[in-house]
Amino acid sequence: MVDTPMTQEEKTRRGAEDAGKYFRYVTDFVGFTAQDALAIRESGLVIEKHLPQIVADFYSHLMRYPPTRKHFIKKDGTVDQDYLQKRMHHLTNFWRRTASGHYDDDYARYVDYVGRAHTMHGADPTIYIAERYVIGQVGFMQRAISQALTDELHEYDPDLENRAIRAWNLLMMVILEMLARAYTDEHELEPAGPLLAINETSMKDLAVHTYEAGLGLLRPVEKKEVRVAAETDIPDGERLLVEAEGISIGIFHHRGNWYAVRNHCLHRGGPVATGKLNGDVLTCPWHGYQYDVTTGSLLVDPAVKLETYPLELRDGEVVIRVPRKAEEQAFDFIIGEEKRLEQARPALPEGAFYLDKVPAGSVGLVQVGGQAVAVYNVEGEYYATSAACTHAGGPLNEGELKGSTIICPWHGSCFDVTSGAARCGPAESPVRPYRVAVEGDVGRVHPVD
Repeated sequence: MVDTPMTQEEKTRRGAEDAGKYFRYVTDFVGFTAQDALAIRESGLVIEKHLPQIVADFYSHLMRYPPTRKHFIKKDGTVDQDYLQKRMHHLTNFWRRTASGHYDDDYARYVDYVGRAHTMHGADPTIYIAERYVIGQVGFMQRAISQALTDELHEYDPDLENRAIRAWNLLMMVILEMLARAYTDEHELEPAGPLLAINETSMKDLAVHTYEAGLGLLRPVEKKEVRVAAETDIPDGERLLVEAEGISIGIFHHRGNWYAVRNHCLHRGGPVATGKLNGDVLTCPWHGYQYDVTTGSLLVDPAVKLETYPLELRDGEVVIRVPRKAEEQAFDFIIGEEKRLEQARPALPEGAFYLDKVPAGSVGLVQVGGQAVAVYNVEGEYYATSAACTHAGGPLNEGELKGSTIICPWHGSCFDVTSGAARCGPAESPVRPYRVAVEGDVGRVHPVD
């Protein structure tokens, strides 16, 4: 019998069916009882209080070690703050949900899903976090939570301190088993490398910002009304992608109602609003992450949501309210000799880029006439093509450049960057080539005449 390849949706849901049964089996095995769950609920506010600091300490720890730091570094060597904050948000939500003390089948499926998401069995086969780091995270959190309970309860309620520490220790055994069972014979060797000094103050500031944003505690952002389309432009059952204040937004006219969600998947920033809509379920085309289009909620973790925007119909027009564009605060995380200092340089016109931002063997991204264009450095020679794969729109700027061939990260289509020609499927059509002119330390992309 030949195994049929699984779809992304099947990968996302794989193993979830028996998660509740397995969770109960393991809790029975380690001796975690209803009284232990009660002790965790009673001490939940202690963990909430310390969670921003714990998350900041955890990511500072990850950023010190090259094998774990690499997951948060962009191609230009700088820290991907947006992705770092997404991971902080997911981790914060995981432990807030765990600290609630409620462990039903939905929670078990959630933990099972998180475990698979770190392996090649998850929705995104390009993401792999070695099992040692999953074990390390659980150990790190176990120590940090125990310390928080001792600091807060030892003097005032030693009985709750002892009960809560026992309960958390047992629960960590269960969580570790749930996370680890997704791994089979997957192993990854890694080289040793120098540790980095981390700006822990910046990491704490970002963790607190992420925590407060998740609770809706941040100061309201000034909103702007934007008319994005005529009502007749979007018949019932259709959608329209728009850009407002620099934000890509999907407008859905769905079953007589209207919804506006940010076109940015919470996993890896994929164009979620372009994905398949089946009933109320919107599936990101990159890695199969699924959301309720009516609320923006991630199905496997409803507390995590896409950004949504108020929408109303006014005089036959679709009007949404979005945050006014503002400069986002950037944090310096890495300090010491390896910190990359960005020298003050003038802003560049459309289509231009600094050459040192696209080193040999790498890919950059610019905008030309409102279109995303990928820039390639092939042994010091610069080439450019449209950034969207002609198969399913995958982002070629995030693909792997091998010689003069770019490989799409979605489905493996490959193109000759010197001409745009399709070299391997599933793509059959070429991507549009552009011309790159170099002057001094700046390159500029132009349409081919």
